[in-house]
Amino acid sequence: MITHWIKQRPLIAFFVLAFAISWIFGFPSAIFPDWPGLLTFLMGFGPVIAAILVAAVTEGKNGVRLLIEPLKQWRVGIQWYFIVLIGPAITMVAAVYLYGLFGNGSAIPDSLQVIPMIGDHLLVLLFVFFYQFIIIWGEEIGWRGYALPRLQSAYHPLLASVILGVLWGLWHLPFFWMAGSVHQSMSLQFFILATVGYSILYTWIYNGTKGSLLLICLLHAANNTTVSYTMLFFKPILEEPIFSLAILGLFNLVVIIFAGPKILWQENKKLPLNL
Repeated sequence: MITHWIKQRPLIAFFVLAFAISWIFGFPSAIFPDWPGLLTFLMGFGPVIAAILVAAVTEGKNGVRLLIEPLKQWRVGIQWYFIVLIGPAITMVAAVYLYGLFGNGSAIPDSLQVIPMIGDHLLVLLFVFFYQFIIIWGEEIGWRGYALPRLQSAYHPLLASVILGVLWGLWHLPFFWMAGSVHQSMSLQFFILATVGYSILYTWIYNGTKGSLLLICLLHAANNTTVSYTMLFFKPILEEPIFSLAILGLFNLVVIIFAGPKILWQENKKLPLNL
């Protein structure tokens, strides 16, 4: 009966399973902070487990293989590597300066001191990045590997990005109760606005690289590393996310206007739907 339902509603089944599996680990970790951090780690693998289960039921071994294959897709233009690896840091630096100009004038000299500190903490940053990269595929094989192509086959790419962005944001709900989590510094509404914004960018990169999950994982890891660094050395910008959202919104506007006709607004049949 369950397998029949999965075959009839594979995308809905994926989201239900992804949330259920992740929250089984996430909420206990949030409610009982003394419990092992392993639960939080395992939460991140809910989407990939859900995607593999649904793909196996609906498409068999070949479906699972096609799900994993895009992680090997590294042959893309060098500009995409620059965007995914450097873009998050540039966005955050711009947000810091916006905060300095309009939020707190004293933040500008502080931000100038933070940037050179990157060299002092390079090894730590690299460790955080590689750690994030390892666990991020647990999310992205599900979100962008399974859900996005199927959403784009049914909806306009921009609408598909918004739908996925909202669900992606809600999936993080347990983190808002976890002590010390960066999510406690912002409201759920702002966070969902951010995930919708990032979802649009991720779709742009996903479609522009013909469905490279490797690039998506690199971007997600770079973004999380940037946020972690900012939380340690410039936390006020995370407590007033309007500034980073303004930069993200501006970047999205540029993407939609200039890249939209070629990537975001293309016909669904041209998208890599068989991934």
